Amino acid sequence: MTGTIQKPREATANDKENILRVIGSYSQGKWDKPIAKKYFDDFFDYKKLFEQDKVYVVEDNDNIVGVIGYHVDKYETNNFWLGWFYVHSDYEKKGYGEHLFKFVKEKLKNKNVKKLFVDTSSNEFYKTALLRYIKYGFKLEAVIKNYYEKNEDQLILSIDI
Repeated sequence: MTGTIQKPREATANDKENILRVIGSYSQGKWDKPIAKKYFDDFFDYKKLFEQDKVYVVEDNDNIVGVIGYHVDKYETNNFWLGWFYVHSDYEKKGYGEHLFKFVKEKLKNKNVKKLFVDTSSNEFYKTALLRYIKYGFKLEAVIKNYYEKNEDQLILSIDI
């Protein structure tokens, strides 16, 4: 990182491969990149369907090093969910994650969002993400047993905005 972290910007279709590179920098996350590819293919190809979804990237020397987004629960509650929050593995612990999260939190505060949800896995690989969410103030709301696979639960957390 050189100096001040740049302000995140809204992602464009031209960023898709670099976003997937960031997500794919974690080789242990066997499902993350393929699922992200499906999402971003739809997100960029069907903008009208995803008009309430937002995806932002942060760069270091014109190189995308982090991604974060949010989406509204369109059909039920008008609650918001955090999505695709990754910092490239080579750029961990340099302030990019906290910078991205504060940026999104401020965006949602300006939309008068009351609560933000996020889900993650109980798999050991995702422990760092879970600890990051807790550090940022998220609290555990629910555990769905064996959601992903046997003995791999879905953890749902939330934070008041």
